[in-house]
Amino acid sequence: MRLSELGERRVIELLAEVLGECGAAELGIGDDAAVLRLKDTRVVVSCDLVRESTHMPREMTPEQAGSYAVNVNLSDLAAMGAKPVALLFSLGLPADREEEYVRRLARGIRHACDAHGVCVAGGDTKEAGEVIISGFALGMAEGGYLTRSGAKPGEVLCITGELGSAAAGFYCLTRGIEHPEREEFLRAALEPRAKVREGMALLGYASACIDVSDGLAWSLHELARRSGAGFEVYEERLPRSRGIAEVAALAGVPEEELLFHKGGDFELLFSVSQEALPALKEEFKRRGLAQVTEIGRVVEKGGWLITEGGERRRLPARGYEAFKSRF
Repeated sequence: MRLSELGERRVIELLAEVLGECGAAELGIGDDAAVLRLKDTRVVVSCDLVRESTHMPREMTPEQAGSYAVNVNLSDLAAMGAKPVALLFSLGLPADREEEYVRRLARGIRHACDAHGVCVAGGDTKEAGEVIISGFALGMAEGGYLTRSGAKPGEVLCITGELGSAAAGFYCLTRGIEHPEREEFLRAALEPRAKVREGMALLGYASACIDVSDGLAWSLHELARRSGAGFEVYEERLPRSRGIAEVAALAGVPEEELLFHKGGDFELLFSVSQEALPALKEEFKRRGLAQVTEIGRVVEKGGWLITEGGERRRLPARGYEAFKSRF
């Protein structure tokens, strides 16, 4: 069977089956990041790869590409509640690319690292047919860490920030859509920022957490699957930027497509008990972090969407998936 038929998730399962468990890992393949136990220290590690043909639209500047590569790697650490320490990057670069391109790419990486208080410790460079940025993020689990499992029926499902802006930005680019909020949407698509501080603030409150960059619907199903539970999410509660519905209409797609399936938002989906939620919200407010919105609840089984019209129907587990080249 070809990889285009398997899809990224089955490829990961296949690799995990063959590679087996790592004795040095307290938490291995399958979560947002791995956790290594080194004496009394837990080291959280993750890697992510972006390439020009699939992640860098022509409108993306070299600085934005560098920043994107940093944030996509740190978003995995954010979902674990880990404190980032350093990054390593392997760069595949076309030989005919100008020196100034590399300089600008490095500036984008440096700027994003400075914003998160991390540094680049090293890496590798090779010639390639297109720009490829493979990152490796290293963090510390100083006060424990979060996983995709642990959500319990009766708990509340929450999301940080807003949804749909990145998808709206990509539709503005690919469909040539003009809208009053276009620049805001383009920033969301081309300059996302990992919710690192929010992830660390969730420790001690959240029972499970996942990054939603591959789409909210897929992330809801994955968190529920790993927790052995289900979910119920309310469409009317989803926090969204002004103008999302208008962009969806201009693109000729349902608003639900932007909110649930297209992805690109570097927000965190998490579960928390009813009792702990008020204190968590107060902690986020005190630290000046992203807003927290209750969007649903953990149930015994199933993946349900309660529409704005009150209809209860199944939400398909559809989001971005490599190899299949579709959502």
